[in-house]
Amino acid sequence: MVFLKFLKSIFSSIWRDATPIQAAIITSIILVVLIVLIFSLVQVIVPFTYIAI
Repeated sequence: MVFLKFLKSIFSSIWRDATPIQAAIITSIILVVLIVLIFSLVQVIVPFTYIAI
């Protein structure tokens, strides 16, 4: 829950303090990094759970 509040504050401060183009670029980069992070995490966790079963 704290992580979600942290992300919300980051996005709101980006959109408040930057121009719309800069904010869109920064937001898209952050979203791409988060998607890659989630995808990598799934690729690491799934084989270990398969081995444990």
